[in-house]
Amino acid sequence: MTLVSRVAGLARDAAISAVFGTGLMADAFFVAFRIPNLFRRVVAEGAASTAFVPVFTESLVAGGKPAAVRAAAAVGGVAVVVLCSLTLVGMLASGFLTDLFAPGFSSDATKEALTASLTCWTFPYLVLVGVAAWAMGVHHTLRSFALPAVGPVVMNLSIIVFALGVAPLLAAPVWALVGGVLVGGALQVAVQVPSLWRQGFRPAMFAAWTHPAVRRCGRLVLPAVFGGSVYQVNVLLGTVFASLLPAGTVSYLWYADRLFEFPLGVVAVAVGTAALPSLSSQAAAGRTDAMGETVVHAMGLTVAFCLPAAVGLAMLAPEITALLFERGSFDAHDTAMTAWALAAGAPGLLGVGLARVLSSAFFALERTRIPVLVGVATMALNVVLSMALMGPVQEEASWWGASVVETLGQYLAIANLRHAGLSLATGLSATINAAVLLWALHRVLPRLPLAALARSVFLHSVATLGMALMVASWCSVAVAWFGSGAAGPVVAGAVTLGGATYLVLSSIFGSSEIRELLGALTNRQTDRNEI
Repeated sequence: MTLVSRVAGLARDAAISAVFGTGLMADAFFVAFRIPNLFRRVVAEGAASTAFVPVFTESLVAGGKPAAVRAAAAVGGVAVVVLCSLTLVGMLASGFLTDLFAPGFSSDATKEALTASLTCWTFPYLVLVGVAAWAMGVHHTLRSFALPAVGPVVMNLSIIVFALGVAPLLAAPVWALVGGVLVGGALQVAVQVPSLWRQGFRPAMFAAWTHPAVRRCGRLVLPAVFGGSVYQVNVLLGTVFASLLPAGTVSYLWYADRLFEFPLGVVAVAVGTAALPSLSSQAAAGRTDAMGETVVHAMGLTVAFCLPAAVGLAMLAPEITALLFERGSFDAHDTAMTAWALAAGAPGLLGVGLARVLSSAFFALERTRIPVLVGVATMALNVVLSMALMGPVQEEASWWGASVVETLGQYLAIANLRHAGLSLATGLSATINAAVLLWALHRVLPRLPLAALARSVFLHSVATLGMALMVASWCSVAVAWFGSGAAGPVVAGAVTLGGATYLVLSSIFGSSEIRELLGALTNRQTDRNEI
């Protein structure tokens, strides 16, 4: 279902790119949506996955399902009040938030005003998706993973319908996207309500705000939110700097990030989501050795899939971008600029995925200070690297801080990579974040089986090298056969031949992660045949 959700997400972005391209309305919507979306990631989903799940798991282990349901409902009731308050503040402060997160838009009064207005009316999405994230945490703790993944699918379908069906009917088509977001958020909640009712949740339970679980979540939520959202905050910082570059830059980074998020969501997010309940149970039982094995296993799965995905994205960035987005208002220049950002940021994919798994381990142990401190240092590094790699700001930038960024950039300058430099800075910061978290976790869990992890990294690196050679060979042949503009055959052949090469080589080298995948598929097929 996670895979289906991500495919639907790509279809959503393809629909938006065809209708809106990279123009003024696209830039405005992407900033407006990214602001409440950041709150969604760090407050709603971050709190649900890293603070709520461990507390819910402990209640489930100690008091059984009835006690866990009461604890979850109490936390959910407080969460709704907090989310409604944040939404109201966000709507009232939409102009301030626009100036804060897209200061470069101040040079265009129309763009600035549109972004502020879109931000205001997109903010109620936070309440809807926050409730959906809380329900997701409940289902994940109860080992139900498919149903919560349906929510993002219907969300993406809603935006597609509004972009293609409603936008052409409006004088200001971009407002259709706001409608799609709000309707999609409501549907994300609706698909999970029947299951929650069957699990024993009732409306009166949500008023028990004095439940001990509320206090425990409150103690964990702030560090959990911050430590688990380093990558998302760095992406938002990239948007701040992108607003100081030429028009369309925000859109280039948005579309590149959508492609980057596809393998990240299918693999790293899914692995981290599935691992957290197990890590929480092991931590609650004091089984630190088992925790170490679970962490390394999850990291091995992340390496096995994110490493070849990162190389594939970097090698095929122009073709993938053209295949998915180059139609309607999205032209060849937009493809080139988006692909440049994607190729520059792709190497950071593995770091982002590993950091998510490692952060989950710290939160399961309730050692929240470590990922927070590492996150602060990583964000500072990202700011420095962004200014060193992005080059000069546009001359029209009227924000007072633009001159500060310009001056510091001259002293820190390493390259003039424009928006690609921002992607590269985010990826480098994520990789360093993961490396430091791994070092810190090894100090907390000295018996962490790092030899198994090193073996996994080595054999999958060799398999990825073989895959890269196959992809490069196919691209040369495909250009000769189909011409330089045939993105479809190039991508289809590269994915098929490259993927097959990687699976064969990994199996030959003894990859337990690939064997586990193939074994799971085989067992599932066997079960279906028996049924």
